[in-house]
Amino acid sequence: MDHLPGNLLVAGLLGLAGDVTGGELRRPDRRLRLGFAFPAFGELEGDVELHCGGAGDTLELAAIQSVGGTTRDICRGTVTVLPEPALLEPVLPEVAAATPAAEPAAGSGRGGTATLAAPAERALAAPADPKLVHRADLSTVMLGAPTETEDGEITCAVLRCPALAAPGDLRDPIEVIEAARQLVLMLGHLANGHAFDTHVVWIDLAADIPAAPPAGLPLRVSWRRPPGKARPRTAFDMGLHAGAADLGTVRLVTHTMSPAAYRKVRSA
Repeated sequence: MDHLPGNLLVAGLLGLAGDVTGGELRRPDRRLRLGFAFPAFGELEGDVELHCGGAGDTLELAAIQSVGGTTRDICRGTVTVLPEPALLEPVLPEVAAATPAAEPAAGSGRGGTATLAAPAERALAAPADPKLVHRADLSTVMLGAPTETEDGEITCAVLRCPALAAPGDLRDPIEVIEAARQLVLMLGHLANGHAFDTHVVWIDLAADIPAAPPAGLPLRVSWRRPPGKARPRTAFDMGLHAGAADLGTVRLVTHTMSPAAYRKVRSA
């Protein structure tokens, strides 16, 4: 699955799961364990049906597309909703001094709090080069400029994208997944030397993340350079952090192809 439609399918399936559970996927006292596979490319033509089933704490999700009389899974996975330990509260005082006050906007968020007009994270970190994350509009860049330590750990602040940011004082889980997607694109160029016309295809996605971190909590995503030479199929293991706390992980397995190789695969 191409990386962008793959991310859109995950967003749609999580949205459906949230509707089915009555909002259980976006609560500060919940944690999400996600596992998705992308067995086939999605096509521009052909209806896509989203399905959500299962029982207990684990939901089974699927995106099924019918093209030319053929029906196939283009995305299938699970989401498990778990209790979230009291992890975020101790982090907040640590970062509060570094977080500028939010500017109020029209309307109110959950609990009567003001919706952020200008996300605080963008005041703390300059956005990354849009070209590195394949974005044309700077407001859709979800990563701050990268920093790298001597031991090869690359870290970026997680910004808030107005198009994805849910109203209120909590983040939506797809914000973290989108930040990880953009980090993988960036790493392809910075760490693996990919040309800008390289095609990135999603194979698998796994994540263990807070369901709804506070919107004002400055988050970071990180990745450490592994030993050895990069391969076309690569597993990117990323961490999610706030202050000194490790909040979760995201793992994306991708395959990269030149434009010629991509055309050959898509025409087969």
